Amino acid sequence: MGSVLVSLSGGVDSALLLQIASETLKEKVKAVTFTSPIFPKNDLMRAGNLAKKLKIDHIKIKFDILSDNDFCKNDKMRCHVCKTKMIEALKKEAKKQGINYIADGSNVDDMKDYRPGLKVAQKSGIKSPLLESGLGKKDIRQEARERKIEIWNTPSSACLASRIAYGTYINGSNLSIIEKGEEFLHQLGFREVRIRYHPPIARIEVSPQEIVRLAGLPIRDKVVEKLKELGVTYATLDLSGFRSGSMNDLLS
Repeated sequence: MGSVLVSLSGGVDSALLLQIASETLKEKVKAVTFTSPIFPKNDLMRAGNLAKKLKIDHIKIKFDILSDNDFCKNDKMRCHVCKTKMIEALKKEAKKQGINYIADGSNVDDMKDYRPGLKVAQKSGIKSPLLESGLGKKDIRQEARERKIEIWNTPSSACLASRIAYGTYINGSNLSIIEKGEEFLHQLGFREVRIRYHPPIARIEVSPQEIVRLAGLPIRDKVVEKLKELGVTYATLDLSGFRSGSMNDLLS
């Protein structure tokens, strides 16, 4: 590619991509991360730490997607709208930096879910080297572990807006409830966590083996108290456990 701008989310996929790009192209690689209430602050922190460790120029772009009503109305085109805006910003930054290509950390497993944003990226000429190489999440984690990338086993993250039920308007307050609620659950030792918000109901997903622990006292009372403090009326536990992209069940 000659030179590349890597869209760095703070997850293991884009982390591996950035490290390989750095090894291959040296100073001809730059990383870019979007800052917005829809992205967990921990993701931004991880992205910054990785870029610093690799001595890669890390560009942060303020992403004001909450001012876009087509996004906030939260229909099935939400991701399409968001990705289109992100790609516009990435292309503008790449041109400004004189960089030939833009690359993201999409992988084979992303093809198994409803991902309209991925189709937008592909049509826009965004490169996905991990996907093109046939790598899935398991392959990526293994490669990241061998390369001693610290976050190789970090649970997958996602845009906070993906936790809000389709048809429920997206705003800063709802996003804050989700982020703070999930952070609290992580502090209690739960590894894989999603709070799916169907106002006034918060539907908690944890891995199946952790369901019994969350349902037991005193943790159950602590979680209920915290979520009510954040503004949730009803706190529920999803007995199916953590499932990536489970909100997409509503589309069918």
